[in-house]
Amino acid sequence: MPPRKRRASRARAENDGARDGDDARATRAVRAPYGVERRTIALSRGDGDGDGDGDGDGVACVDGACVARCVDGAVTVGGYALAASRATAEEVVVRSAAGMASATTCAARGGGGATLEFRAVRGGGAYAVCGAREARALGWTPTMVSRDWAHALTRVREAATRTREAFAAAFVGPKGVGKSTLARHAANVILRERGVCGWLDLDCGQPELTAPGMVSLTILRAPLLGPPQTHQASGAEFEGAPSAPLYASFVGDVSPQGDPDAYVEGALACVDAWAALGEDKPALVVNASGWVKGLGLELAEEILRAVGRSTESCYVININSHVASRNVPDDVYWFHDANVPETSNPRVTTYEVAAGFGTAPKGADAETEETSVETYENIANDASPGGTKSKDTKRSPSDSRALSWLAWSRQTVAMCNERPHEGALELDDLGENEAFAATAFDLTTATPWRVSFDDITLHVLQSDLDAREALMALNGAVVGLLKSAAPGRYCAECVGVGVVRGIDVDNRYVYILTPVSSEKLKSVTTLALGTLEFPPRLLGHAGEYPYMQVGAIANEGSGSKAIKSRNNILRQNTAPTRR
Repeated sequence: MPPRKRRASRARAENDGARDGDDARATRAVRAPYGVERRTIALSRGDGDGDGDGDGDGVACVDGACVARCVDGAVTVGGYALAASRATAEEVVVRSAAGMASATTCAARGGGGATLEFRAVRGGGAYAVCGAREARALGWTPTMVSRDWAHALTRVREAATRTREAFAAAFVGPKGVGKSTLARHAANVILRERGVCGWLDLDCGQPELTAPGMVSLTILRAPLLGPPQTHQASGAEFEGAPSAPLYASFVGDVSPQGDPDAYVEGALACVDAWAALGEDKPALVVNASGWVKGLGLELAEEILRAVGRSTESCYVININSHVASRNVPDDVYWFHDANVPETSNPRVTTYEVAAGFGTAPKGADAETEETSVETYENIANDASPGGTKSKDTKRSPSDSRALSWLAWSRQTVAMCNERPHEGALELDDLGENEAFAATAFDLTTATPWRVSFDDITLHVLQSDLDAREALMALNGAVVGLLKSAAPGRYCAECVGVGVVRGIDVDNRYVYILTPVSSEKLKSVTTLALGTLEFPPRLLGHAGEYPYMQVGAIANEGSGSKAIKSRNNILRQNTAPTRR
C-alpha cells in the first residue's frame, strides 16, 4: 500500500476508535491528513525563545518529508531560526519520522504569532503537520528542549555571534542521554549564525551522518532536521541530503573496544582534516562516544586534546544521566594538555545539563541503567492535556543500527540503479516491516560493481585469516572502501562502505553493492573487513536469507551467542554471609 493511502487508513482507523467526549482538538488530531499538497499553518502565540513545552498553539509538529518556509513572524525548527523578514524566503528540508523517533517541532519565537508554509519534497511521499496536542493524540512524541538544554544552546549561539573564530563544542556523557539530539540542535544554531558548521562524529556505533562502523568529519551547510537515518550522507543526492564527509575512517566495529588504537588514529585523522582548513575552518560540533569510563574516557580525552590544539575557545556540554554512576567522573579536564604550558591550552567553558527534561520523575532512585532522554519525554507527555500517551520511540542500539543500514540500502539501490536523486528513507510506523522486505528484494536485483582481485588488497581487521578463510568471511560481509594510506599513517581514508554480493573465485572477481559514486571508487585500493553485521532482514526477501545455513544454531538457545559477564552478581565465594 502506498505511504499516503496507508497513513490515511491509519488516521481513519484511529478516528473510528476515538472515545466519545474527546475535545475537538483531539478529534482533529486523529484526522490529521497526510498529503503532498501545499499547506499553511498558523502558530498563534510563542513562548519567547522557541523552546516551549509543546502545549501551546505556538508549536507545530511535522511527520514525513517536506520543505518549510516562514511567511510571517519568526519560528525555530529543530534549533534553526527562520524569519519572514529576511531578504530572501529561506526554505529548509524537514525529514521527520514520528514512527521511529521524535517528531520535529516548529515553535513560534519572540512572543508573537507566525505562519509557516509547507510543501512536499521533490520525489517524496506524503507528510502531515499539526499542533502539539494533536500530535500527541496521534501517538507522536514531539522533540522538545528543556530549560537546561535551552540555556546551553543560548551559550552556543552567543559564542557563534560574539566572534568569527573557530571554536569547538563537545557533547559528552554516557549512552542514551540525548547527546546526538542536543548536538544536532547546536549545529543548527551555529549554521543559522554562520552558514557553515563542522561535525566530528566519534560515535562509530550510531553515527549521525554515515553508516555504522565509521568516524568522520563533515562540513554542514544545511540544518539537520530529522533522525540520523533520514539524512545519511552515503552518496545519494535527494533533496536535503548533506554533503559527503570531508574525511572518514573505517573502524569496522560498533565500539572502539575492538581496536582502540585504530579508532583513535582514525579520529585524529579527522581532527587533522579540520585543522588543515586553517583560517577557513568552521566552528566544530563534536558528537562524542557514550563510552565514558576507563579506556573509553582516555580515548575521548586524547581526541579532544587534539581538537583543543587547533582552537582557542572550547565548550563542553556534559549531559548527565539521572543514574549518577553512569556519568563522566568529576575530575576530567576536557581539552587540557598537561604536557604544554597552561597558556597554550584553550579557554574551556563547561556546562552541566541533565538528560531529557532536566528533572527526574518521582522514584528516580529506582532508575535503571536504561534511563534515557526518551524515557522522560514520554513521562512528560503522559501528563499533557488530554491524557493521551505518546508512543514510546526508544529503540535498542541494534534496532537503530538496523534502520541506519536500511537507509544506507535505500541509497545503495538508488545509486546502483543510476537514480541518484532517489534513495531517501521515508518511513512510518506501519511500514517498517514492508520497507525492510521491499529493500531486501531491491538489493538482490540491484546491479553490483565488479572488482578484480588483482586491483585490490584485502585487509582483515582485528584478526589473522589465511586466504581461503578470508574469502569465506568476505562473502556477504560489510567492507570498508579505503584509499591508499598516507605516508606515516596506520589508517587510510575511507570513501564509504559496501556489502559483498558475491565472489567469483574462478575468474577472480568480487561483486560489491555500494552507494559510493564511480569517481570515488576509482581511488579505492583496499577492502577492509571488520566485525560489522549487516541486518539479516536485508540479506534476502520473504524469509529467504542467503549465507544462513539451514540447521545452524539459531539466535536463541544454548551456545548461540558469546557469554556476557554479569558483574552485578556476587559469586558464592564472594557473597557476604549472615552470621
